[in-house]
Formats: sequence, C-alpha cells, structure tokens
Amino acid sequence: MPTFDFLPLLWWGLPLVAAPVVIHLINLLRHRQVRWAAMELLQASQRKYRTRVLLKQILLLLLRVAAVLGVVLALAQPRWQTALGQLLGGGRTAHVVLLDDSYSMADRTAGGRLGDVTAFDRGRLVVERICDELAAAPGIQELAIGRFSRFAPRGAEVGARPQSPFDVERQPVTPQRVQQIRDALATFAASQTDAGPREPLAAASELLGAETGSASAGVLWLVSDFRAKDWKSAEETAELLRKLSAAGVQVRLVDCAADADGSRAAEEPANLSVERLEIAGGVPATGVLVPMEVAIRNHSDRAVRGVPIELREDGAARPGLRIEEIPAGGVAAQRFEVRFPKAGGHLVDARIPADAVAADDTRTAVVDVADRVDVLVIDGDPRGGSGKGDAFYLATALAPGSGAPTGLRPRIEPPRALATLDLKSFDCIWLLDVEQFDAPEIAALEAFAKGGGGVVFFAGPRTKAETVNRLLHRGGDGLYPVPLAGPVDLLPETAEGSPDVMVEEHPVVAVLSGQRNPLLDAVRVDRFLAVERGFEPPAGSGLRRLLSLRNGAPLVVERPFGAGLVVAVLTTAAPTWNNWGRGNPSWVVVMLELESHLATARRKAQSLEVGETVAVELEPGLDAIDVDFSVPPDGAIVHQTAVATPEGPLEAALPSTVAGGYVVRWKRLDGTERERLVAVNVDPDEGRLERIGRERLDRTLAGVAFRYDSAASLQPDSGALAGVSLVHPLLYLLLAVLIAEQLLSHAASYHVAGRSKPSS
Repeated sequence: MPTFDFLPLLWWGLPLVAAPVVIHLINLLRHRQVRWAAMELLQASQRKYRTRVLLKQILLLLLRVAAVLGVVLALAQPRWQTALGQLLGGGRTAHVVLLDDSYSMADRTAGGRLGDVTAFDRGRLVVERICDELAAAPGIQELAIGRFSRFAPRGAEVGARPQSPFDVERQPVTPQRVQQIRDALATFAASQTDAGPREPLAAASELLGAETGSASAGVLWLVSDFRAKDWKSAEETAELLRKLSAAGVQVRLVDCAADADGSRAAEEPANLSVERLEIAGGVPATGVLVPMEVAIRNHSDRAVRGVPIELREDGAARPGLRIEEIPAGGVAAQRFEVRFPKAGGHLVDARIPADAVAADDTRTAVVDVADRVDVLVIDGDPRGGSGKGDAFYLATALAPGSGAPTGLRPRIEPPRALATLDLKSFDCIWLLDVEQFDAPEIAALEAFAKGGGGVVFFAGPRTKAETVNRLLHRGGDGLYPVPLAGPVDLLPETAEGSPDVMVEEHPVVAVLSGQRNPLLDAVRVDRFLAVERGFEPPAGSGLRRLLSLRNGAPLVVERPFGAGLVVAVLTTAAPTWNNWGRGNPSWVVVMLELESHLATARRKAQSLEVGETVAVELEPGLDAIDVDFSVPPDGAIVHQTAVATPEGPLEAALPSTVAGGYVVRWKRLDGTERERLVAVNVDPDEGRLERIGRERLDRTLAGVAFRYDSAASLQPDSGALAGVSLVHPLLYLLLAVLIAEQLLSHAASYHVAGRSKPSS
C-alpha cells in the first residue's frame, strides 16, 4: 500500500494551521456589547440570514486553515512512495545487498548491439541508489553489501581468504558512510568466476537470523542477471529464499540484464566461448609434432560464420585458424599441431574476437614436454629379448627409429620388475603374454591403473584363462576387463572378401573406420582367446569394443579401472596367432593411437577454473619453503611461504583471480631452480546467457514472497524508487485555495453600495 513521506523537521510547522482559529477567537474577545435602539431592526435582519452568514464564515475559516496547511506541506516536500518507500520506513531495518559479479554480468549487449554499459554497471547503479535512499530514510537503516565471488567456496582474494566475505559489514547508514560505499563501488568490476547465488544467500540468511528463527525486520536485495544456468534447477537456492521469506525478510530481486525490461532486440550479438583447448593425441616430447584441438561453442540461437582464432605459443604468435561455421547452440572444433624444441612446460593460448562477454573469449593450455616418454613393456617370454617375440614387435611399433620420431622410449622388463620399479614414471604398461602374476605385482598394477595409468594385456600361448579369471578378473573386481574361456581357432570364412577384423566406433581406431580398409583387409587372425560364453558386462561398467572378429567375437576391449583404463588384446603382439605386426602399417598406427589414448589422463596438464587454488607441494629436506607465483596478465609476483598441510607435506598455495598461465617458481636446497606452469580458465558454461524469464522464475521460487524489478525501474532518475513528489500538485492546490479564500472573503464581507447618479 503506498504511503506518504515528509521532511520530518517541517512537522513543527503544523501548529501554524491553528492561527486563523486563534485570530478569530481573539477578535471575539475584543467585541463589547453596547445596546442601541437603532440596531434592533438590524438584529432582526441578522437573525433571518444568520445560518447563511455562519456557513460562509466557517467555510472562510476552513479555507484559511487549508492555506496555512498547504504552505507547511509544500515546504515539507511530501512524496507518494512506492513499495520501496515502505521498505525504507522508520524503525531499525537490516538491509543485505548481494551483488552478482560472475562474468556473465560483464555482458554488454543492449538493444541488439554491443555497448559500453554492462549488466554489472547497472547493478552498481542500483546499489548506489539503495544507499542514497537508506541515508535519507527515517529510522535506523543498517546495511551489508557482498559480491557473489567472495562467498564462493574456492576463495577469491589473492593472499589469505578474508575473514568476512562481505565487502561492507552490517552497520548503520550515514551520509558519510554512503560516500565511502560509492568510492568502493567505483573500484568493483565483474570477476571471471562462475559464482552463483547459493553461497551468498546462505551467508545472508545467517546474517539476518533466518536460520535461527530470530530474524528482525530485514530486506534482502539480490542484484543479478538471473541466467538460466543458475536458476533452472535451483532447489537449494529456492529453499534458502523460502526460509528468508518465512522469517519475515522482504525479498527483492533486481534484474540487471539488458533485456530485463524486454528491450533486447531479437538479433542480439552472439556470445561465443573457447570451450576447450587440449592435446588431442600424440606424445608431448621434444621435436615431436603434437596434435591439439580447440573447440568454440556458439551460445546463441543462430549460426555464426567465419570465426577467426588467434593462437600463441609461449607468448609468440603463430599461424591462426578459421572456423567456417558454428551451428546455433553447437560446438565446432579444429585441430592444429605444435612442436616444441625444449623440454618443460609450455603455454598455448587460443583467442577469438571480442563479443558480448570477453572473459570466455580466451583459453590457455599447458603442454608438459619431455625429452622422451618412458613406456614399460613386460615381456612374458622367460627367454626375453627375442628378435621375433612380442616385445620386439611392440617396441618397434612404439619407437620405429630416428626416421619417424614418436617421443616414446620402451623399456623391456620381466614381470618381477612390476614390484620393484616406480611405476609412476611410466605413461603406460604393456603386458605381453605373461603366464603368472604374484600378489605384489597385481597390487602394483592395480594401484597404477587406479591412479590414472593405462594398462594393456596381450594374450598368447602362455596366457591361462583360469589364471586370468582367478587373479586378474576376479568376477569383475580386478583389472582384466572380461572373463576368458580359452584359446580358439578362427575358422576359415566360406564367403570371399570378408575381412577377419571389424572396426568398432572408438577414437583409437577411428582412423581405420569407414569403407573397406585395405590395411585391415590384409590382417589375418588364426587364433584368439575367447570370452566366456554368455558373459554380459554389468550396466555402467564402461566396457567398450575397439576391434571385433568376423564371427562377432571381441578382439580388443577396454574398461575403466579407477582413474585409468585397461585394454585386453585377445591375440598376440607378435605374428604368432596373426599376421598383423608383419609389415602392416595399421599395426603401428593402432599401437601409437592406443598408447596415446591410454596415457591421456597422466599427460593431461593441470587446468583450474578461476577461483580455484594454484598449489604446489614441496619435498621437505629438498625444497626451500619460499615460492614465487607469477600472476597473469602482467606477471606480477606474489611471494608465498610453504606451510605444512594436515596431510603432512609442505604446500604453497595462491587462490586464482584471473584466467591465464600462472608460473610457480621455487628453489631446491642445492640451489637448482624449479618451475611449474598451471593453466587457469573460466568456466565456459557461465557464458551461456540464456535467461530464466519471469514465468519460470515464479515456478522455481514457488512459495517465496518476492518482488521482481528490472534495474531500469530502480535507476537514480526513476521515480519508482524514490516515490512521486507532491510539491507541484500542492502548490497548484494552494493557489486554488487562496483564490477561493479571497472570493469568499469578498462575498462574506459588508460593502457600502455606491451612490447612483441623479437623473438629468
């Protein structure tokens, strides 16, 4: 219900309204009765018209009272207040303002074009206006202000995490304090985080006492762009708002998006995100071409054509790419190759032209390049090192020679080495027709795979199905992907032209898929290990086929194990049960692709999202405790001292605040320098600018009493926030009252009739 608001000091002028009545009473006291016979006739006439004269006098008195009241009210500058005016009423009221500073608030789209004003700029103006109104409102108004990113569980500020996430602690509002808040707001900018409303609302609920049921008069202001990503499925957020509403807190939602008032044009500029930049195979070793893939997502509802991609390697420009078309709501990817002459960490950046949101137009990847990558080959041949055995054919495929550098360095060892070697130093482990495994060897293999390593089993004459099932498969709990029945001969095909090996849908063999492949047509399989009849993989096991035989039996299968992958090749690596490795180029291609596929998890360099912590573990007794973090984009140095973690090791950590490549440097006690690169990127999903819309928001927040406004209706020049001024209407009304008073005064007073001129 709208109310009136007045300047409180001018209420002291209201007693002046009684002045006309007092003057009238004083005049009555001054009258003295004098009896005069000549007045008898006049008194009789007065009694006849007394009622009419009295009504005129009362009306005249009321008009004079109204005139004085009008002057006082005009000086008091009353306003007809909206609901906002009611919220800023008297008494003690706590106001909590939560300002969304996730990077979608950097959206600078308005009216179908790119402008200079962002959604965050509109949000800051709303907060300033709220502060101004609180300073002018009667009663005690308390205020707390917090940005979304400061409540995120991953931290936000460089250095130690602030004790309180609120930028402005809860305190009474004064004109001086408002100016300080204005100065602070001028320094705020949209962050590069994807912080949502849940954590800020939980903190606001605690501050307002809603969690304990002790909430006093309070107002929650949620200033955001209300993207569908955060509000489509927001059960926890809705529940927090329900608690606040049930506790008597007034909930105000202020929408800062450009189209909050329906003003955005249909043909709005598209927002594109660099969604992915990563190694797409190969071996990251010195002098070796490494394929990389960059993927761009189109968040708009129309196709985008001709998107250039700028690429940089270690800060130096390299030839760029161009994507011809990205479908509406889709992703387009393109590959390129990099080659690094030096070992160590290297930064690769991909950038697209600036659009509605700039934060997701760039992505960084770290490529850790080694001189050579070690691969462990466990040879099950007790004679070892045979020039015609499994190890020879596999090692030749993985490292053909200097003419075709692959970056791989196979190391051939017997099975007992599994329990003695540090398996973490190898990308993959290949086990070739091993007859028996001891318990320590199995435990080491399983730990390696669970930690993200790749393991490959090749079958052969020494592989015993009963041993594999009992020690390695263990009913599906062990490493081996499938239970085995035993060796089987592949019967000759009666029909001509049917190849022995069939390609399944899998990235390792994608290069061989398609129409009839002459390389695979030449592969002949004579013998293989059959899977137990009737075996069906459990749902969710992740078991996949890479290659099958023409009789439908699996030849190569894969299954996840922990964070790693395990592959079983149910035939020999040497041309004993097949002719695959005897000069067929597809043998080398598939082995290299398989090695790259299995090592992906271990080769993947660390990539964090903005807000997560860049950390490095140090070795006590070997590393010094002083660590320097070089922070993008200008390489500013932040010094940190490593401290002991609850788990034991020393750790130096720095919360990330911006995207880019972070460089961590420290020294060992022997004086040698160490360096590590970490890529920090934004969450590309935050660039999806789809809006929740008022109708869907009402459904999401069912049971919450809230008011929804656009930022435009709460701007500083908007009467909707401050109320409608009544000064001008009062002045017009006062003028009308004064004119009416003069006319009635003239009509109610006595006037001597003018003398008529004598007739001639």
